[in-house]
Amino acid sequence: WVQLAAGIGIAVPAWLLGLRRPPVLTAAVLLRFLPIAVLHAAGHALQVAGIGAGSVYFGTIIKATEPLIGTLIAYAVDGKAAPWYVNLTFVPIVGGIAYAAAKPGAAADLSDLASFAAVAALSSTVFFALAKLLVKRLMTADMKRRHGLDAANTYSVLTCCSAALLLAPSYAAEGPAVLAALAAAGERGSMVGRRLLLCGLYYFAYNECGFRVLDKLSPVSQAVANAAKRLVILFFAVVFLGEEASGRKLVGAGVAIAGVTSYSFARLRADAHARAKAKKAS
Repeated sequence: WVQLAAGIGIAVPAWLLGLRRPPVLTAAVLLRFLPIAVLHAAGHALQVAGIGAGSVYFGTIIKATEPLIGTLIAYAVDGKAAPWYVNLTFVPIVGGIAYAAAKPGAAADLSDLASFAAVAALSSTVFFALAKLLVKRLMTADMKRRHGLDAANTYSVLTCCSAALLLAPSYAAEGPAVLAALAAAGERGSMVGRRLLLCGLYYFAYNECGFRVLDKLSPVSQAVANAAKRLVILFFAVVFLGEEASGRKLVGAGVAIAGVTSYSFARLRADAHARAKAKKAS
């Protein structure tokens, strides 16, 4: 919860001090944010829980299924199916994840995919994909003009709403125990609290930078950046967190990331073809 709430300490002062145009929020607009905030809060909670139960490395590999899940959700909601060459890129994504999760000497043993860490990471990806679909429908030109909800403000409002929704469940689940442990730890507890707050500020800055920068990049650069981001996370998980990366996990991760990159470029080609076809028809 602290990771989300820390963002409020950045967004609200920026609005009050005039450093950023404050959004114009009405009851109707907040109601549109409500389902997105529920999905975002649930996705965040499961993401953190999954990493805590497993590892950053394995969780990142599981979350490489994002293009596949997003495509399935888009098809279920809008009935839109991607071209065959886009769907073909899901083979290395799913295959790489399955290979990374399989236990050596037992190719058919994928029990790691049924672990809480894997289920939490996958569920988090589903919730975030649904939230992303709703956010895209929310971020219209009219909403940006009338309500000041550009990419950064949309994420800031979403952070405030999600943190508010997650407060009660988080406190009920861990609040008293965490506060007691921090108090008992004395100075070390204060240090942990400061690091939790700093982690939250980094988390907010990371996501806002992602909204701002990726919105400005070309589609090709965005596709490459998405794949590069996962590679950077895997690198830091091994080097700085000391997480184990077996040869199987390295190969599986490489295949899955290559699949994600292939998907990004295939998706770009499909979108360009669709635009050319629509322009020709008009």
